[in-house]
Amino acid sequence: MTLPVVFPRERIIEAGIEIIREKGWRAVTVRALAKKLGSSTMPIYSQAGSIENILKDLRERTREVLMEYQTRPYTEDPLLSMAIGYVIFARDDKNLFRFLYLEKDNALPNEEEGSTTSGDGDQGILSGMRDSFFKDFGRDSDRGIGISSLAPEVQEGLIQKSWIFTHGLAMLVNTGLLGRLPERKIRDLLSEAGGAFYIWENSKLHNKEEEYNNAE
Repeated sequence: MTLPVVFPRERIIEAGIEIIREKGWRAVTVRALAKKLGSSTMPIYSQAGSIENILKDLRERTREVLMEYQTRPYTEDPLLSMAIGYVIFARDDKNLFRFLYLEKDNALPNEEEGSTTSGDGDQGILSGMRDSFFKDFGRDSDRGIGISSLAPEVQEGLIQKSWIFTHGLAMLVNTGLLGRLPERKIRDLLSEAGGAFYIWENSKLHNKEEEYNNAE
């Protein structure tokens, strides 16, 4: 008697990641996964249950790939390195980036509200970004310590503005409108923008303190 083929869930997910990289996430079907794995569709349904479950797992795995890019030491500044990694992910893993950000579908499971890697939360991507940042990277990480060293009033604004600029740059790089930017150019653009946002947020805090002192 022939024993049924059983694939570990991780193998199915990695096959799905390969398909996304080759053809985009809309090409991910149970039949396509079966072909990639050299099996019938039955073992995949037995393991995953549905294509919706597979897509949900693929999103989680894609976030892990993004995190791998963002935790590489591109510079000595961990916050700048995180932003550089995000843009390089958009440049080098185009279809995975689009899977997370550019090609949404109502059939996909809703993302966790307020996540820095999701735009589907009820209050939008900018809601509670400081808390989401610490959740993703940890307060004790180099990135968390870098943010924690700033005044609390500066933290949220700096994260939001840096995120908007970084995401916008990543979108332009991903779609090819800026060509294939080298890492050096990406670093320079992000460094200059981050410095400007830091100065702006600190100046706002300083102005508020002056207004408060003058009102006393």
